[in-house]
Amino acid sequence: MPRPRLAALPDRLPDLPALDRGRPAPEQIYTALRRAILRLDFAPGAPVPEPALAAQAGVSRTPVREALRRLREDGLVEIFPNLGSFVSRLSAARLEEAVALRLLLEGEAAARLAATPAQAGLLALRRVLADQRAAMAEANRDAVYALDDAFHALIFETAALPLMWSACRAARAHMERVHHAAVADLTRAAAAIAAHQAILDRIAAGDPPGARAAMETHVRANTTDFAAIAAAHPEWLA
Repeated sequence: MPRPRLAALPDRLPDLPALDRGRPAPEQIYTALRRAILRLDFAPGAPVPEPALAAQAGVSRTPVREALRRLREDGLVEIFPNLGSFVSRLSAARLEEAVALRLLLEGEAAARLAATPAQAGLLALRRVLADQRAAMAEANRDAVYALDDAFHALIFETAALPLMWSACRAARAHMERVHHAAVADLTRAAAAIAAHQAILDRIAAGDPPGARAAMETHVRANTTDFAAIAAAHPEWLA
């Protein structure tokens, strides 16, 4: 296994929320660390210090290690024996594979939903899109991103495709930092919202080929986002 290129620790660790002692600590730590990595509070390549995080959370190192193992499964963390854990760097190859998988799965989900658009599902998608526009008007970047993810998940849910969503979610893990960085730029977030509207319009019109094409155009935009981020932060690349 190649040794990681070492990066400096952040000036301060991302804040972990106070743990709910009635819920499993590893799950809470996993959620908090995943959010910090996706938000780039932990930059690609940065060490993830187990002792400091355990002390901050007020737990032993065991729950932190369990959370890090899950993050490794998500492709967000690399663990090197005798060296420690590090945030995975961004990979053009992984992004390309993830985009290819998303084109297949999300394009198919949009097309299937357009073939039999249910009014309740359309209403739910319109509500998410309206909430995303409202969050953007308030410059609430976290909400814009969360609602973006909710829009995509709802297409699979409404089309009754849970296994396909599970596979798609795994693919999205490799590109979510790129996506989060792009959506955090509210100018580019506006383009994502417009793309969501185009997808919804084709679904509502009962146009499977159009829904598939609109989704594919939206997913391919991630390659442009990656190029922009790679140019700005070459040190983040694998």
